[in-house]
Amino acid sequence: MSPIDIRKAQLLDPDIMPIMIAVQDQRKPEFQEIAENSNKTRSLWFQFNSLVLEGGVLYRKFEHPSGLKEKEELQLILPSKLVKTTVKTYHEQLGVGNHFGVTKTLAYLKRFFWWPGMFEDTYEIVSQCKICAKYKGPKQHTKVPLKLFQEGVLHGRWHVDICGPINPKSKEGHEYILVAVEAFSGWPVVVPLYKQTADEIAQALITHVFSIFGAPQSLLTDQGKAFDSTLFQEIMELYQIKKLRTTAFHPATNGKAERWIKTLKQHLMMLVEQDRDNWPKYLPFIAQAYRNLPHSSHKFSPYEVMFGAAMRSPLDADRGSPPKNMDMHKLYPMWVRKTMQDIHEVVANMNKKAAKRMKAYYDRNATLSPFAEGDLVYLYYPRRVKGISAKLITRWEGPYRIINLINECNARIERVDNPNKRLIVHIDRLARCPEEETDVNKGDDMRNAWLLFIE
Repeated sequence: MSPIDIRKAQLLDPDIMPIMIAVQDQRKPEFQEIAENSNKTRSLWFQFNSLVLEGGVLYRKFEHPSGLKEKEELQLILPSKLVKTTVKTYHEQLGVGNHFGVTKTLAYLKRFFWWPGMFEDTYEIVSQCKICAKYKGPKQHTKVPLKLFQEGVLHGRWHVDICGPINPKSKEGHEYILVAVEAFSGWPVVVPLYKQTADEIAQALITHVFSIFGAPQSLLTDQGKAFDSTLFQEIMELYQIKKLRTTAFHPATNGKAERWIKTLKQHLMMLVEQDRDNWPKYLPFIAQAYRNLPHSSHKFSPYEVMFGAAMRSPLDADRGSPPKNMDMHKLYPMWVRKTMQDIHEVVANMNKKAAKRMKAYYDRNATLSPFAEGDLVYLYYPRRVKGISAKLITRWEGPYRIINLINECNARIERVDNPNKRLIVHIDRLARCPEEETDVNKGDDMRNAWLLFIE
């Protein structure tokens, strides 16, 4: 843009024009004369002593902190209609802005420009950059309040997950571990697997869970292919089990199984250091030790919750046999029933209290969903591509459009450029996508013109 074009734009700007004329006349108006003008005009009035005209164009003298005259710079007073184009140019231009944040973009702009409300405008425009939103992600991720599961009865729900692959394989060829945790008692079941196929997982569940404890009311898994297979769905229908699953990339939903896998890995790491290819033989002992440990909230072990009595272990042999009661066999069924009822009542109450404490802690920085139906969003989708460093791959994809909010935690979304791609995702994985730009001044011609003017 030529100086003539810049001068014309400044004179046509109602915020700049009164002060520009006053500078030209070399007469600072009284504040009462401009009191009814805009905030921007009043801001320029306060800068009057630093304003100069060079070639008919209004500038602001920027004095260097050192006070040296040779380090003074002239900042162009930028007309309002050119603000968005200018900020976008310096934010996006390769070798100039390179999509840096607000602070660095603003610092670079101040070398050449000044206008009232400079920080607010720069912040708003940089925040609306789609490339930054997609590749950098939001500064503060969405976090909705925690939604609690209610474990009301024993065998009401089992949490299932797969641990592995484990390297090295066992001598027998096992490479994975099936982990199943009963939600109410915390009773764990661990089974070594050769492969994580649907038929092998189903066979392990039938043999080690359903045939011993009966079919639960529901079974919670992740979105693994084996758990979503036709065979696995048929097994669930056969046993009349309600199949639940987590949303992708949100393992906290299946926290009981995920946490137990972490415990399992820690104990395996300590036990198999000298016998790494024989790790399956340690699984029963790790599970047994855990079943005998009291829970931190209700102080009952999974064994006590499951069977109504403490587990007898090899270390208990030194204590001898418990005293015999000749009349006990007559009242034993009633005693067991009463004991189990008391234990389950205490466990249920303590679990509820522990869940409330956990929710209160989790929800400290949580907010209700900031999204509404129809909003454009980016989806958090970390992935790996063979031959490309993960550091060079964006973790956000999209944009997607929210079709509807299923509940406080989940939303159904569709890809904008492919409406057939629909997903149900946790709201914590979404980030707002800037709206489409409608600025008539954008374009390579305008950007190149600005760069030539500055040069």
